[in-house]
Amino acid sequence: MKYSIDYQQLHKGQHRPTDDGVIVGVSFDSESGFALIPNVGDVVDVPEMGGHCGVYGVVKSRLFTYTRLGDELFCGINIVVEEADIDHGTLIKE
Repeated sequence: MKYSIDYQQLHKGQHRPTDDGVIVGVSFDSESGFALIPNVGDVVDVPEMGGHCGVYGVVKSRLFTYTRLGDELFCGINIVVEEADIDHGTLIKE
C-alpha cells in the first residue's frame, strides 16, 4: 500500500482548515517500513521552509482516505492541526 500525508492548519475562530498545499510532502509505502505520524492531541510544529507553508498547534483530527487504483491500494492521510497557545516550558526542557 502507498501512503501520503497532508497537513492543514485550522486557525483560531475558523470552522474549516486552510489548504495551503504541500506542507511536509511525506509519502511512503508499506514495504519500506513505517512513518511516525502525530496522533490527535499531539503538538506539531512544522516551520515554513523551502517555499512551503508551516503548521503549528495541536492535532485536531486525522482522516484516512483509501482509494484503489487497479490492483494497488492508496491511503491519503489528512492531519488537521488546530492553532493553539502552547507553553513550551511544559513540553520540553531546553
